[in-house]
Amino acid sequence: MNIGIYGMHYKNTPVEIRERAAFKPSGLEGAYNKLLGIDGIRSCVILSTCNRSQLIYEADEGVDGKGRLDHFYRDYFGFSDKEVQAYCRHEVPAIRTFFKMCCGLDSLVLGEDQILGQIKEAYYTAREHGACGKVMNKFFQTGIALGKKIKNETAISENPLSIASIAVKQGEKIFRNLEDIKVLVLGRGEMSRTAIRHLLSSNAEHVYIATRSNLLTGFDDLDRTKISRIPFEDRHEAIASVDWVISATSAPHQVIEKSQLQKFHRHNKHVLITDIAMPRDIDPGVSEIPGVCLYDLDQLDEVARENMDQRAGKLEIIDIRIAEKEKEFFDWHRCLPVYPRIRAIQQYSIEMTEKEINELFDKMPHLSQKDRNNIEAFIYSLVKKMWRTPIHQLKQVGLEGKGEEAGALLDRLLTCDFQNLEEEYEEEHREEKLNYE
Repeated sequence: MNIGIYGMHYKNTPVEIRERAAFKPSGLEGAYNKLLGIDGIRSCVILSTCNRSQLIYEADEGVDGKGRLDHFYRDYFGFSDKEVQAYCRHEVPAIRTFFKMCCGLDSLVLGEDQILGQIKEAYYTAREHGACGKVMNKFFQTGIALGKKIKNETAISENPLSIASIAVKQGEKIFRNLEDIKVLVLGRGEMSRTAIRHLLSSNAEHVYIATRSNLLTGFDDLDRTKISRIPFEDRHEAIASVDWVISATSAPHQVIEKSQLQKFHRHNKHVLITDIAMPRDIDPGVSEIPGVCLYDLDQLDEVARENMDQRAGKLEIIDIRIAEKEKEFFDWHRCLPVYPRIRAIQQYSIEMTEKEINELFDKMPHLSQKDRNNIEAFIYSLVKKMWRTPIHQLKQVGLEGKGEEAGALLDRLLTCDFQNLEEEYEEEHREEKLNYE
């Protein structure tokens, strides 16, 4: 098995490097075309969030995934050899690490469930681009199902935290009381809406949102009297009259520039700016303006550590569940060579049994329907029992890593067309859909 995770992560890569490695939605088709054109890479899913730029891939056995993907990051993002070696991490096999990601254990916010939604979205996008084969499909579906189970079983996501909520908690530590604090939120995406919800639940009375749209959607359940919209083009001027700015747009470029902010900023007026966007929204140079305090994603770790301490007690049961799923996936992968043979045996048994039963009933037209049903049930039960032990032993051989040898011998002994059945199975597998609920 050659499944790996490659790329950059908040633990070892500063935000100014991560933002250069962010995959833009508009460029995903080109990125997937390049990745799938790399010799030896079978499947690949791009996972690009505010805290990571990673490729989860399956390669041919013996292929050096790191070497090939080093070259991709240099070519696609323009990183130097030195930068790639310093920041790009590679892990193979990466089964346990990926399952930990799905459970929220590899995130800045321990147990957060936002990453599970991001993994789902990344997986479906990869499927749309034809980037997932059978093994990758099984891998992601197992991880996503595990993440949902852990969330329900351990309640680790109870009172869930996210990057946006941690940003608000950090602001609360600084201001202590938000009732008289004027807060400007840049952007109208999910992180912006989450930030506003947490601001209002923390008793903020004066929240402004800068958007290009005249419509404020997604706030129907909130007190709209405390939310005011300002035109996005007036954002620099608006900052001059607020105490705190939370920026979370999806823009591929900076939306607050030092030169523009200086025109409106009142001398020595204190303003907190929290940038939780990726790529960053705020020009790092604004921190040089007297009175401006700038925080980015890498400076939210104090609140994140407090959250980790509170939730650490749930880790033991999660580790057990992850270990169980890891073994289950490895067992499934070892048995891949025998599964099509088992399906072929079962299909062959059904076809031959039906044929013989029909011929028997043609010769015995006097049988009542009750007698026919009893005979049919008896024969099917007998055939199933006859194959039970051989199929069980075939699975055991697969678990021992000898599936290919056993399969080759079985192909000589039987005339089952397992190749056609495997193609049918692959087609069915491609059409599988995950349940989002």
